[in-house]
Amino acid sequence: MLLKILRYVFGYVKAEVYGFAPERFMNLIIKNDIILWDVESTERGFVFYTGRKNLIKMKPYLQKTNMKVKLLKKCGLPYFFKQHKRRAAFLVGFLLFIVSLYVLSLFVWEVKVVGEDTLVAENILRQIEENYITLGTLKANVDCSQLEDALRKDFDEISWISCELKGTGLTVHLEEGMLPQKTEENNITGDIVATKDAMITKIITRQGTPIAKVRDTVQKGDILISGTIYIYDDNNEIMETSYIAADGDVYGTTIYSYEDYVELKYYRKRYSEKEKKHFTLYFMDYCLTPYIAKMDTENYDTYTQIHKARIFDNFYLPFGYKTITRTPYTLEQKEYRTEEAKTILEDRLNKKIKNFKEKGVEIIENDVKIEKVNDKLVAKGTLTLNEPIAVLKKTSGSVSKEENE
Repeated sequence: MLLKILRYVFGYVKAEVYGFAPERFMNLIIKNDIILWDVESTERGFVFYTGRKNLIKMKPYLQKTNMKVKLLKKCGLPYFFKQHKRRAAFLVGFLLFIVSLYVLSLFVWEVKVVGEDTLVAENILRQIEENYITLGTLKANVDCSQLEDALRKDFDEISWISCELKGTGLTVHLEEGMLPQKTEENNITGDIVATKDAMITKIITRQGTPIAKVRDTVQKGDILISGTIYIYDDNNEIMETSYIAADGDVYGTTIYSYEDYVELKYYRKRYSEKEKKHFTLYFMDYCLTPYIAKMDTENYDTYTQIHKARIFDNFYLPFGYKTITRTPYTLEQKEYRTEEAKTILEDRLNKKIKNFKEKGVEIIENDVKIEKVNDKLVAKGTLTLNEPIAVLKKTSGSVSKEENE
C-alpha cells in the first residue's frame, strides 16, 4: 500500500517499447537498475510501468538499441496538477477546505441533553455550557466520566446519566429517578452511598458489608453498603482486607417539597397575523444581519430558529444561519375563577405524581394544600416518597489488597 502511494505521489507511466532489439533493451534496463513492474510481452516488444523520471534514464539505451517508446498512460499527482494547472485556485481552495474541516473536527460545537423532563434537561445544558464545556472546547480536554460525576453531584434528582462524545457533538443522556446501571468493569471498587437524605425502608445486599439498616436515618453521601470486606483469623483479628464494588438495593422515605401557584388575574396575548421575518448569518459568537424590518408596535414575541451547518449526523460546524420571526400582539386582561385555578393546580400536581409512579416511586403521603394568597391560588406542601436512594461511589485501587497486621 505504501509503495502504491509513493508511486502515485511521484508519478508513473505505462509505456510500450518496440523496435530492433527489445530483449537487448530490457537486459540493459535490468543491468542498470532501472525499476519496471507489470511487464508484458507484445508482438512488437514489451509493455510495462515505470517511474516518471525513469523515462529520462532510458533515453541512452533506447538510442543504443534503436528502440522507440510510446506512452500509453500517465498517472500520479505531477500529471494531475499539470493537467489542471488552470484550476490551481480551485485545488488550493479545496485543500484549504479539507484542512479547515479537520481542524474544526477537533472541537465540540454542539451540546445536547436528552431526557424525559424538559426543564431538568435545560438546567443541565445551561450548567454544562456555563461551568464545564463551552462550545469550541477541544475534544481532547473533554472527560465524559468526570462530567458525569460532576453532574450527579450538581443535580440530586438525576440518578443515571451518560455522556457520549461523537463527531463534534456531545450528547448527555439522563434518566430521573431511575436506578443506576450496573457496571461490568472488573477493576471497579467502591461503596454504595445515599443519594439524598432519607429514612431506610428496605435494604438488599448482594455484595459487600451492610453499614446501615432499616429505619436508620441517613444523609446524602453516607455509606450504606461498604465495599470493604474483612477476613478474620481464629483469634478474631483482621487477617486480610478485600476491596470490591458493593452491590445492592436500598429504598428509603424522602421528603419532596412542592410549590406551585396560579395568578387569578392574568393577561392573554392576542396575536396578529402580520408577522415579520429576517435572517442572521453567524460564525461562532459573531452575527451579521443584512436587513431588519421595522415593527409597528413595541409588543411582539420573538421566535429564533437556529440552523446549524453540519456534515452527516454528528459533525456540527460553528456557523450557519438563524431565522427570526417577530409576531405582534395586544394584551387582554382575564381572570380565573377559583375553581378553574384549583383545577389547573390539581392537574399539575397529578401530572407530577404520575411521573413519580411511572418511575417506580411510591407516594406514601400527599400533604399538599391549596389556598388563596392575595391574588394567587397557591399549592404548597410536601410529598413523602419511598424510592431508591443508593448509588455506587467508585474508589481508586485494585480489586483486592492485603493488609497484614
